[in-house]
Amino acid sequence: MLRELKFKSHCRRHSDDVYRFARSLLGNASDAEDATQEILLKLWNNMSTITRTDVRPWLLRTTRNHCIDQIRRRRGEQAPWQDEFMETQEDESVLDPRAAADHASFRKEIDVALQGLSENLRSVFILHEINGLRYREVADALEMTINSVKVYLSRARAELKQRLTHHEQWLKV
Repeated sequence: MLRELKFKSHCRRHSDDVYRFARSLLGNASDAEDATQEILLKLWNNMSTITRTDVRPWLLRTTRNHCIDQIRRRRGEQAPWQDEFMETQEDESVLDPRAAADHASFRKEIDVALQGLSENLRSVFILHEINGLRYREVADALEMTINSVKVYLSRARAELKQRLTHHEQWLKV
């Protein structure tokens, strides 16, 4: 009974984070939902070995590893990125067809640019910049030092900036 209550509490608190991270890595809602269910099942099976303070990092690390395995299995089928983090600008661009076309083109280039990042750079970038985790949370989730997170984040930003320099109107650096 206590185990079930703890599990439900963890699910309420962390399932959205798991889903968003999986969605960012896998690129579509259906795969992210499946991944979230599998990760939560793994949480249920491993509850006895995870302390309360380790749950979120454990879930994010498990999500990352699970999604990387999924991406490797389907490599070549489709681009694993959806740039939903750019959706906030869509409403403005719909009013102007030229802006909408430019925006769609930029979104595709972001997909390609993100795919070109190494798995470590991509994971750090998504967790920090898209999902809003702090350096310590990213470090805990990916089992790396805070300095490594900062270095990877800096490298990811630099690579993305270099690849996307011809879209200055979208970049706010």
